[in-house]
Amino acid sequence: MDIRWLQDFLALAEMRNFTRAAELRAISQAAFSRRIQSLEHWLGCALVVKGTQPVRLTDAGKQFQTEAAAAVERLLTSRATIRSAQFDVMSQVKLAMPNVLARSDFRGLLGAIGGEKTSFSVIVGTTSEVTARYLAGDADILIAHHCPALTGSSEGDAPQELAAHTRLVLRSESFAPYGAVGTQFDFPGLGKDSFPLIAYAQRAYFAQVFEAILERNEGRAAYRIAVQCEMTDVLKEVIAAGRGIGWLPASAVDSTLAALIAPIGGPEWQMDLQVCAYRPPRAPSPEVARFWAALQVRAQAAQSG
Repeated sequence: MDIRWLQDFLALAEMRNFTRAAELRAISQAAFSRRIQSLEHWLGCALVVKGTQPVRLTDAGKQFQTEAAAAVERLLTSRATIRSAQFDVMSQVKLAMPNVLARSDFRGLLGAIGGEKTSFSVIVGTTSEVTARYLAGDADILIAHHCPALTGSSEGDAPQELAAHTRLVLRSESFAPYGAVGTQFDFPGLGKDSFPLIAYAQRAYFAQVFEAILERNEGRAAYRIAVQCEMTDVLKEVIAAGRGIGWLPASAVDSTLAALIAPIGGPEWQMDLQVCAYRPPRAPSPEVARFWAALQVRAQAAQSG
């Protein structure tokens, strides 16, 4: 039996949807369904009621949910303890952060700890990938974008899967449309021609933010997808090459790129983002607690500035 089966089942019990749970776990829905089936075969009973939407747990599934959560917590805690004793990795702060923030923020995060001798391990990838790794216990702290508009709260409540975790807003930035300097597109595309969109893949976090912008503007945009990719680093290069208009977080536009692309459209086409740090609700190690305290100082300085 694989611990990932338990983590998959807990994700399904939380999300009540196979597609969303598979996206959270950063695997295909087919592979996710096979893992749930493998867990049911190992247990010898059904955990979910077949054909229900949203997904409902069987009585056995409800009982097993509590046991699985406790088992995962014990296993992850034991792994951390054993690694600490064998490799002394408790002096290492393990971070998970998407590529775009690793490029823009990691150097500053290193400086946040000052002269301490704490070492770092960094997991990078897409937002969904690093969030899944963090929730699986592979990282002490998650640094990720959060869009308050997606949670429907002006206070910017955390996403459902992170609601129980301690959250710290490090800074804010905008998510806005950009085009290459010198190019002219019919934006927002309500004239004779639609504009070419440099789009995020549907499973990307920023694809949800883009959809929220369209919904807020009541669909007053006409576009055709020219390029689609999950990685911000790829999309910004395509925008700079003049292939179309695409939305980027401000942190993706460094000084070099700012000479090649420029924001377009009015404020109605922009969305506010938060860059947040998350850590589990359980007591952190001394090194993680020290780093978290440094992040709090950094966040307070950003708010006062």
